[in-house]
Amino acid sequence: MITTSTPHTNEMTTVDALWVLIQGQTKAVRKALTERLLAEQDKTKVQKAMVKDSLTRAFDELHSGKVHHDARKLFVEYE
Repeated sequence: MITTSTPHTNEMTTVDALWVLIQGQTKAVRKALTERLLAEQDKTKVQKAMVKDSLTRAFDELHSGKVHHDARKLFVEYE
């Protein structure tokens, strides 16, 4: 009788590998990593809000007829 078996692979995902590395760190290092991740998340939220505000203003100007046909005049340096 011939039997076949599927080879067992011990492949680990990148996330799993990072998790193992993080778990092996000291509490202070894990805390520092957490703070950095949260700071990066906050930064991303601020950037998304800026983009949303900018697009909202642009669409409001478009709908009100205040369209700037020459984009170079949008950012004029003030002396």
